[in-house]
Amino acid sequence: MSSACEITGLSEEQIAQWPHIHAVLTGGELPAQAESVGAYSKDLDSTIASHRQGKGEEKRREGLITHLERSLTTRFKGSKLIAFGSSKTGLSLKGGDLDLCLEMKPQDQKKTVKRISGMLRSQGMENVQALTRATVPIVKFIDPRSGFMVDISINNTLAVHNTRLLSTYAGLDKRVSELAKCIKHWALHRNLSDAAEGTLSSYAWSLLAIQHLQMEGLVPNIQAGKDRTFAEVEGKEFDLTMDTDAKANDSKVSLAELVTSFFHRYSNWDWFEHVVSIRNGSPLTRESKGWMNDEPSAISIITTKKEKPGRMGAHHLCIEDPFNLDHDLCRVVRPEGEMRIRDELIRAGAMLANGTKWSEICATVDPERLANLEPDDLFHDLRSKPDDEVKNMRDKVASELDGLEMRIQALEDERQITIRKAKAMRGIIEETSDLRKEHKSTIQGLSKRNKEIDSTKSQRDIINSNIVIPFFMIEDELSKVYKRLTTEIDIHRVPSLSREKEQFSWFFELQAMHAKGREASELHQRFIQLVKEQKGEIKKLKIFETKHDKATAKLLKEEPLLKDKDISSNEARSYDRRVVNIQKALRARRGELHKLRREAGRLDAWLRKKSGGDRSRGDKRGDNRGRGKGKGRGSKSPRDKAPSSGPMTLGDISGLLSAFDSTGEKKEKKKSSKKAGMRKLGNLGAHRGKRGSYKKKE
Repeated sequence: MSSACEITGLSEEQIAQWPHIHAVLTGGELPAQAESVGAYSKDLDSTIASHRQGKGEEKRREGLITHLERSLTTRFKGSKLIAFGSSKTGLSLKGGDLDLCLEMKPQDQKKTVKRISGMLRSQGMENVQALTRATVPIVKFIDPRSGFMVDISINNTLAVHNTRLLSTYAGLDKRVSELAKCIKHWALHRNLSDAAEGTLSSYAWSLLAIQHLQMEGLVPNIQAGKDRTFAEVEGKEFDLTMDTDAKANDSKVSLAELVTSFFHRYSNWDWFEHVVSIRNGSPLTRESKGWMNDEPSAISIITTKKEKPGRMGAHHLCIEDPFNLDHDLCRVVRPEGEMRIRDELIRAGAMLANGTKWSEICATVDPERLANLEPDDLFHDLRSKPDDEVKNMRDKVASELDGLEMRIQALEDERQITIRKAKAMRGIIEETSDLRKEHKSTIQGLSKRNKEIDSTKSQRDIINSNIVIPFFMIEDELSKVYKRLTTEIDIHRVPSLSREKEQFSWFFELQAMHAKGREASELHQRFIQLVKEQKGEIKKLKIFETKHDKATAKLLKEEPLLKDKDISSNEARSYDRRVVNIQKALRARRGELHKLRREAGRLDAWLRKKSGGDRSRGDKRGDNRGRGKGKGRGSKSPRDKAPSSGPMTLGDISGLLSAFDSTGEKKEKKKSSKKAGMRKLGNLGAHRGKRGSYKKKE
């Protein structure tokens, strides 16, 4: 068993994990300021260049946003999709997350997030996660075509204002975005910029960079000033003041100096006393902010021997949101995350002071985690395969596509049928144009009969509630009273007049109850008959609706999500459950369909690319014979645009694939309705036509 440190309580394994923070906690010195920074300039410039957004990436980003906006606004009427975050502020790394906000009418956000996640799965998006328990529910996923990781939140309007604020800061001086990108690059590779995993968000690192630039005097506090702008956001008033005309300081400090001073500042930062606040333009004290360093601390939770140590106290690495002043961005940080952040800041500060290379400071902690950061070469697994093998792969995918499309159609048919059966059970049948003629009379009868059943049952129950004794007892009592009233009277036992009146009154009342009881009995028999007829008609409807062919039945039988899901004909809820199971199966199969279609398009694109490359190495004179005919001299088909060699990413090939369908056939260009209408009229041109000639009368 390893011994623990007497001062910190950390084990030997934990000390090895966080050596720098442990050294400081046990009396070691904090990093000194780096004396020489000139050697870092080229490395930092290289880091900036590696994260420069290319036109291809921007085009893929805009294409993805357009696709998602079309999908979401179609499903949620009146909604609007807005991009925010680092992708819009200019502070984003290459291949960074794409943050989107869906503005819509107020409704249950958790249900909305689940609906969006289902839609994305059906579109073939990968790693779809619906985070419904987050403060702002979001959907996280990866678009496999572009490789972008995307977050969609609902009515996260304040984040849009945060984006505008950071965009304004980025516009003051190019060193704002350069410093932020260098810090984010370091945090990404040192595994410190994932809020979901218990470290700081990319947004938090941007605020740390801006606070540093404010304290260095490079940028002003653009939220200062006497004239304030207040606005209501999601039912709460916020101060959204921003001085968009502010100017940066004309300082000549270099990026290398800013990076080294950043790490020196935050490796020596007094987290127990200061709160990062770009709204204030300089740090706040915990006392003035009211954010105390609550217990338990990160180290006490890490070193505790309790099975359930509980949650870490609030406000440990305090970073104030510039608009929502009650929001501390360190709220997501976990104990291990806090230890890692502080340890890495001290490590970076010490390495810069010692003149360590920037590449070593940013050495990737977990290379596998960033393996998919850039899209792979689309054809990396096909380059070594012969054409015949690729063609066999394409034929196999094509057959799988056909089978999957048949299964999806069978599931869709079954879903529609089950929905109609569920409605039939409730008597809420709507006549639709896709129903066959033989169904309509049955369905109309179900609806009418259901109303009659309800009416009959209601009348019967009202009568029964007014009759105090059962029907069979009424007849027995009538017989007894009648016998007493008509039997010869013993002169020694003559009943009193009042007693005789009561007997006659009771007799007449029993007669009235008997008539109503008979009516209730007849209504009950009618009710039973109607229910039997209704069940019989539902069976007829089942017969009509379940005439599937053998292939469809087999496909449904093989569907895993529908196995052992027999339904009871007596409960409409069982049909509802089956509809839910069918919908889940449809989403899963549609996701598979999207993947197969992409694979078919990829294989076709590779075969076209190979054939195009072979032609280019042939007789060039033959290739040039057609010049001047047909297309213009400089025009190129999508096939011609494919490079003959070199790696191709998903983004590089997106234009090529969009010109062809999944079968490899070139898509026909859509014709405008105006041109199509003119073609129907014939060959009409802009000429005057034939002029009429004058003929002299004879």
